[in-house]
Amino acid sequence: MEKKIGEIAKQSGVQPSTIRYYVRQGLLPEPNKVNKSMAYYDESCVEKIQAIRYLQEKRYFPLSIIKNVIRRMDEEGMSLEEAESIEDVVFGTENNLVDKKEYLTRTGLTDAEFREAEKTGLLMPYVKEKGRVLFNEEDIRFGRDLLKKISELGLEFKELEFYVRLGKEIVEHEAALRKRLVKGKSREENMGFTLEVAKRVDIMHSYIMRRLFQRNIQTIIQKSLNGKKSKEKK
Repeated sequence: MEKKIGEIAKQSGVQPSTIRYYVRQGLLPEPNKVNKSMAYYDESCVEKIQAIRYLQEKRYFPLSIIKNVIRRMDEEGMSLEEAESIEDVVFGTENNLVDKKEYLTRTGLTDAEFREAEKTGLLMPYVKEKGRVLFNEEDIRFGRDLLKKISELGLEFKELEFYVRLGKEIVEHEAALRKRLVKGKSREENMGFTLEVAKRVDIMHSYIMRRLFQRNIQTIIQKSLNGKKSKEKK
């Protein structure tokens, strides 16, 4: 059943301008336009708007993640709870978010260091969208225990940009692999597989990078030892 925007606004408790904004962001489907001044919205928009508001106000999810939750509900037939559970595994549950001022206080970063870290792509706030930038505990640990220490060592953030560049390439390969593996699977199988993959990704990342680093150090040490032996023989 289709309804005018005023009816949708009344039932959902949001302003018509907010509904139009959600449409522009791809969170709600385009209305059926009868003419330039008249359009009708599907009744399901009320439930979606309520879900969007819940995810924004109670879960602090950015619009990009909310869009993914709505997509799972529309395309994969998931309930809000099911779609939300997948995002929980991937992004974690965050309720204690802080703004930039508090973030700088807790990490010890200067404003200049903050801006440089964002510019190079190393710092990626948990929530960053129009009018909202919020940081979670992971952001704080990263800023305090890594970015600030790197700065104190005299390294420039731009020297570490390759982590972001190569990291994006890895993520693209992971997404393509997942897409291939879930092709033809049922909604339940897809959901289960996605949850399992999300749980194992961190293990994969940390193990591979740590082992590669260790092998590299071992190679350097071995070359150094071989060089010393050669000199001793001479």
